[in-house]
Parts: sequence; structure tokens; C-alpha cells
Amino acid sequence: MSIRSKLSALLLLVATTAQADADCTSAAQCNQLGSAAYQAGRYAQAIEAFERQVRRVEEGDTAQLELALNNLILTHLRAGDPGMARAWLGVALDNHLSGPSTRLHLGKVAAALDYPALGASPVGRYLRYGGQAVWSELQISAQPGGGYRASFSPLRAGARVEEYGPAAIGELEGKLVGDGIQMTLEDAGLGADCAVQLLREGIELRVLEVFGDGCQDYGGMGISVAGRYLKVATQVRP
Repeated sequence: MSIRSKLSALLLLVATTAQADADCTSAAQCNQLGSAAYQAGRYAQAIEAFERQVRRVEEGDTAQLELALNNLILTHLRAGDPGMARAWLGVALDNHLSGPSTRLHLGKVAAALDYPALGASPVGRYLRYGGQAVWSELQISAQPGGGYRASFSPLRAGARVEEYGPAAIGELEGKLVGDGIQMTLEDAGLGADCAVQLLREGIELRVLEVFGDGCQDYGGMGISVAGRYLKVATQVRP
């Protein structure tokens, strides 16, 4: 998908959730809206409301942030997506949150997630959290005849993601050269001095990137693919 197509899809998502946002102006309202959707089994709607709840408390009350994150962990578990539940659990742990609900869900996620299957191969979908309930994505696919190919979709959330979508987006794709553990991105249209390297350890993947003139021309201002990614699925998205 091109950057223009991705941007159009993101703007459409912003437009379709505008009315819901109007009914979710506070963390308490988002919690109520999401809880009602959850109880009715409308998990996609619940997730949208709980993500808005996160945005309203992410820079404030840690207790309210922990509540919002645990709402998302539980809803993704009930929706049959333990990979995303693990991703949100990671956000809670990175924020040093360790209340009773987080500890309870840590065990539930561990029981639901097939860690050996996720770590068996580089192939799959990886996410890197960028704040404001926004995730950058990396997809690694197997290539005919052997080898792997990486497709990065980095995002920078910005302060008003609900009104305008992400502040910047990017797109970087190329083949991976290496042993499946330590790999280098090649044929991605980058300059000779603009190296991108990947190190995979179980379900975590670290991306190192050279920052320099022309090295981040694959996206808007402030875009980068560097950072820590978590594998959430063994299949790539179509």
C-alpha cells in the first residue's frame, strides 16, 4: 500500500470515529462507552473507546492509565488476539505499572500466547508503540526461493491524532540479508551510508538505523524505523 493510500485510510478512520469521540471527551466517558461495548460483545468498538481513554490519561494519572491499558489487554484477550494483548501489556510494563489487574493479566497473556510459535521464525507482524495509542508496524515475509523481505510502516502520532491523524507517516521496504537473527536491510533505496540493521531475540526485535542526510527520506518529519518492536502475529497482513 502506498503512503497516499495509507494516509487516506487513516483520515477515513478519523472521520468515521468523529461522532464516537464527541461522546468520549473524558477518560470516564471513554471507560463507560468502552465497557458498555465490551459487555455487549462489540469488541472492536470497545477497543476504539479504550484507545481514546488511553489518549486522555497517558500524560496524567498513572492509575487511570493502568485502568485504560488493562481494559485493552482484557478486550483483546476476549476478542481472540493475544498478540495485541501482549503489546498493550508491554506498554503497561514499560510505564512501570504493576497493580493487581496488570499482574493478573500478565498471567492470562502468558497462558494465551504461543511464545514458541511466535519466536520460531522472523516471519510475521511486529509493532512499535509511539504513544497516543498509535503503533508503527513492521511486516516480515518469506520470499520464494528463500530469504525474507521487510516492510516498515512507521508513524509519528503528534499531539492531535484524533483530529488530524498521525503527524507523519513513512514507508520503507527491502530484502533482509542475514541468518534470521541478525539481519541487514538492502535494496531499500537508501544511500550507501544509511544502514538499517535488525536483531531478533524471541518475540522482540531491535532495529538500528543510521541518522544522516537523506537517510530518513522515506517518510515525513521526525519519521524513523529505529526502536524496539514486539511480534504480535505469525502471519503478515495482506
